[in-house]
Amino acid sequence: MVKIMTLLSLLLFVFRPYALDALVQMPARHIDGKYRSGNELLYFNSKDNIFWVKRLPPKSKDAIIPICYDTIAKGNFKVLAGNAVVLFKDPNFYKAKFDVKQYKYLSSDTIYIKIVLPEDDAFFPDRFRYLLDFLCTMRQVKSDTSLIKIPRSKLNHCDHDFLSLVVQDLSPQWVIEEEKPYQRIYFRIFDLLPLEANKNFLTVSLWNFSECFVERMDIQNDIIQFDGNNSIFWRGKVFRKINGY
Repeated sequence: MVKIMTLLSLLLFVFRPYALDALVQMPARHIDGKYRSGNELLYFNSKDNIFWVKRLPPKSKDAIIPICYDTIAKGNFKVLAGNAVVLFKDPNFYKAKFDVKQYKYLSSDTIYIKIVLPEDDAFFPDRFRYLLDFLCTMRQVKSDTSLIKIPRSKLNHCDHDFLSLVVQDLSPQWVIEEEKPYQRIYFRIFDLLPLEANKNFLTVSLWNFSECFVERMDIQNDIIQFDGNNSIFWRGKVFRKINGY
């Protein structure tokens, strides 16, 4: 019995410093700086409480595949006990920006909805599916083409209706890291847009809906581990602190 108690006392003495360290919350400024893993750059700034992740282009002159070589995540962070850091996304960075125009055009018996995307080498025909929900008629229309035609007879139950639009990526750049897919699939563009009763043609221009927008990572509530010195462990990768790029 005495030997067991002695062993327990020794274990507590050895591991007590680590247990205490796990309860200590480090100052946020300790993580400030740039960290790199492969072609990814991770940056923290505790003064402004921001972080971002940027994918760097390859240095070789070989053909560059059409993926995003720019900022793919951005937001705020909070330091937890034990050198853990939780990430929060910046809602504005992930928000689609658009313009809508409504007018009379072509056949008055048909409702036309045209989705205009920016030109992008990564956008091929039928990559996106458009989900349109009409509030008053409680009807959803799905289309794999950017020009949607709907007989007015199917939507004439109300004098005034409201439209919601979601874009689905049918061919996402799937990258599963640590058993989590970071690529978003559904993009909510707007909700309850009032439709003008005397107009039948609607043009929706998604002017920031580029490949870089589509590839922006869903990092909300992700936990990263900082070693307290110059390394960060995240998504199965080790990011090392650097001075430049």
